[in-house]
Amino acid sequence: MDFKQITSPDGQNHWIPKDLTLVFPKTRTLDRNHLHFLVYIPWEDKYFEKIPPQYREFFKYVLSYLKPRTTDVHIACVFPFLKNLTEEKKINERVIALALILHDSGWSQLSEQEIAASLGVSGLKLTKKASAPKEKHALEGLRLAKKILSEYHFTPPLTAQEKHLIYQAVRYHDQPEKIALNHQLPEEVKILIDLDHLWSFTFENFWQDTVRKGVDPASYLGNLKIDLAAYFVTDTGKKLAKKLWQDRRTEVTSFKRHLP
Repeated sequence: MDFKQITSPDGQNHWIPKDLTLVFPKTRTLDRNHLHFLVYIPWEDKYFEKIPPQYREFFKYVLSYLKPRTTDVHIACVFPFLKNLTEEKKINERVIALALILHDSGWSQLSEQEIAASLGVSGLKLTKKASAPKEKHALEGLRLAKKILSEYHFTPPLTAQEKHLIYQAVRYHDQPEKIALNHQLPEEVKILIDLDHLWSFTFENFWQDTVRKGVDPASYLGNLKIDLAAYFVTDTGKKLAKKLWQDRRTEVTSFKRHLP
């Protein structure tokens, strides 16, 4: 694997894979020492191809809410794992797919300062400072989900129960313990949680996070390994994450060889 060096607005140099594009936003609301928190992967048509055809129109309908925090690319990159997580289960796949598209829409309603604060961590565990915007984005996401689902016409129409499940998944995807009944979560919510969390282990987000969180790739790889077991709620999610982690380990090994 080949790597390239990019320089963040604060003058720090970062190494990322050559075939990954990262962009630092032009903004006046944050000083240059904090702009690395807002680095993003620009949308390309290749990501749209990852979304199953039956959900593309709805994705396009919601797309204007999915730009902050690379949410558009995030959703596209984890969509292929939906089949793995629902295989051999009697489950409402459409509910999960729609919840996935909507779950991070709330970031569009937060300020750049709040988004930057949400990323000030070097692993997966949140600090108190990062937790507040996370909570706010879930509340805003719930509000947007209700608005969007009331406007969009589905065939067949969503039932009241399906909408309720989507709302639960959007509101509590970062706080599943709040809706666990006798320590049991709805299967649809479990799968959304793991779909969301697999993003941290993908090629795209791993290397993006080394820049926006300002953490060395080898250190970040170690942090992901420590947090992996507690981060997922399904066995399949854990297995997929371990496989992705091994792929990232191979890349980090290549990166170490690349360094002068």
